[in-house]
Amino acid sequence: MRVLTFAAVLQDDKLEIQPGFVVDGELSRGRGELRVEALAAGRRRPLATTMLPLQTPCGYPNGGTAQVAFGLVAFPERATSLRVSLDGNVLLEQTAPEDDLEVNVEWPASVFDAATVNWRASAEGCFASLGYSNDGGRTWTPLALPGPSNTMQINGRALPGGRECLFELIVTDGSHTQRIRSDAYEVERKGWVLSIFSPAAGAKLPGEQPVLLVAQGYHLEERRASFENIEWTSSVGGGLGTGARLLATLGRGEHTITARMNDVATTVVISVA
Repeated sequence: MRVLTFAAVLQDDKLEIQPGFVVDGELSRGRGELRVEALAAGRRRPLATTMLPLQTPCGYPNGGTAQVAFGLVAFPERATSLRVSLDGNVLLEQTAPEDDLEVNVEWPASVFDAATVNWRASAEGCFASLGYSNDGGRTWTPLALPGPSNTMQINGRALPGGRECLFELIVTDGSHTQRIRSDAYEVERKGWVLSIFSPAAGAKLPGEQPVLLVAQGYHLEERRASFENIEWTSSVGGGLGTGARLLATLGRGEHTITARMNDVATTVVISVA
């Protein structure tokens, strides 16, 4: 089904909506008080209507009483505008630009290290998101959530590798959506990476209590986590034990704590008083 992603904030009877992406998906269903209607050009009777609930988020800034609504709303092929109303009062009516959306993308020459994706659209106020696939487009991982920035940063050293790696830029003006894919890149395979979650780098800890050591291994290409065979050592006291989570008693001084698994190692430096 052809639907439009919908996200809106209602405050003081003023509704602001984020440009939505036209996708194939399932309509949001359920009871709600916000009426979102898809209209065709020259017609006041809606082609389709979706009801969305209004919700009050926690900790809204400036002490406001904003409400939010989000979901997938019906947007048939002939739809050219949205009409949003509450309790019979029209809050907003937005018409799609008549011209098709045109997007130009500058893809990076390589993604070995830091790189950027630059794009320009024929319409103002567009939003874009960036996806990445290391298996020729069979599966995708989001790299950048929808936003207005025309430049997106890529950290090639953190991307899973492969011979058929692709980027896909999705751009919307609120009604038209364009998907642009890059040519294939060959990206270095990373294999296992290891992260230490505790202790934090630079921590200053008291010497009279054990230190909690926590780490996790993750295989980037296989998208698989491992908590096994993690060996811990200290530059001061030597071997500390094996396991993804353990308690260790450390002597006074500055320690370089090393976690090692499958020939991959990572370190943090801490101080024990």
